[in-house]
Amino acid sequence: MEVDQKGDTKVEKKKRKRIKKKKITPTTIQRFEFAEMNIKHLEPANTVELVKRAIRLGYDTVVINIDVGDLRSWEETNEPPKKKKKKGNQETEQKFDKIPDPFVVDESKLDLSQLEVNGKKFRQFSRLTVTLTDTTSIHKLQHHPKRTKFDIVAVRCLDEGMLSTMSRKGELVDIITLDTKDEDGRFLWVHKQKLIQACITEGLTFEISYCNALFDSKLRRQILCNAKNLYRISRRGKGLILASGADNIMAMRAPFDTANLGILFGAKPNESKRFISENCMDVLLRSQSRRTVRGAFHTANLENVPIPPNETKESHLEHLKAVPEFQQQITE
Repeated sequence: MEVDQKGDTKVEKKKRKRIKKKKITPTTIQRFEFAEMNIKHLEPANTVELVKRAIRLGYDTVVINIDVGDLRSWEETNEPPKKKKKKGNQETEQKFDKIPDPFVVDESKLDLSQLEVNGKKFRQFSRLTVTLTDTTSIHKLQHHPKRTKFDIVAVRCLDEGMLSTMSRKGELVDIITLDTKDEDGRFLWVHKQKLIQACITEGLTFEISYCNALFDSKLRRQILCNAKNLYRISRRGKGLILASGADNIMAMRAPFDTANLGILFGAKPNESKRFISENCMDVLLRSQSRRTVRGAFHTANLENVPIPPNETKESHLEHLKAVPEFQQQITE
């Protein structure tokens, strides 16, 4: 093996040349390509390993999901209080503690060099998933103080009524997931075309999780059937994403392997990539806008702007120019 004066082999020199050819600029390093939208958090060490595997497979964006299940089931399993009356704040805090804080992976434990070489930036987001069974669970989710700590809120609608409610409460959640470990894996509302389209129009996204389909043939058939119906109703995959829902490293697949799953339920190869890329970005952007302060702007001609009685149009205009934003608008 030939070695140069610096002690580098020819292979190492070629690797350095390939890296130099890829010029990393501030714009290219922000590139968003593939997202894993459902990494289930069970315990910290396992979640860190899942995120490491996602990065090795080629994902630059990961969403760490805390699935708390049915909110109503907690009260049913809790022991009744010893006293009839209890301090409201203390009892409320005990119930609220059932939803933990979001889990964030320490990036110093991750090897992000390959992402940087490819001009990508690592992004991680938090997610809360809740099963909705009745209006009480919707009320609990809507007024829960920890809900706003999560970047993304996903719900599992078990019946048509809950889905209909979500179509009118689009500001509450981002994703409607079909991730379930039930024996049949059925969602009776997957054939409701108008209802599903109403949810998509509201900005909601439907998620197909493939993890359970890898290990159970019965669930595999049902998941593919659900995905095929959603793909058809959503007009070729609009508002549809694919995610693993993995809680172990064997259940996660590479981006292009995941995209190819779309072919099994009728999607074309060029459409399948959207399920782990563009559609995922839409979810993240919508969740960001959903959590921002809402407001309204009123525009009017200068002649219609009310002027105080002790001022003229000219003096009032000078006062308006003192506002930096107004000055910027009239000078552009």
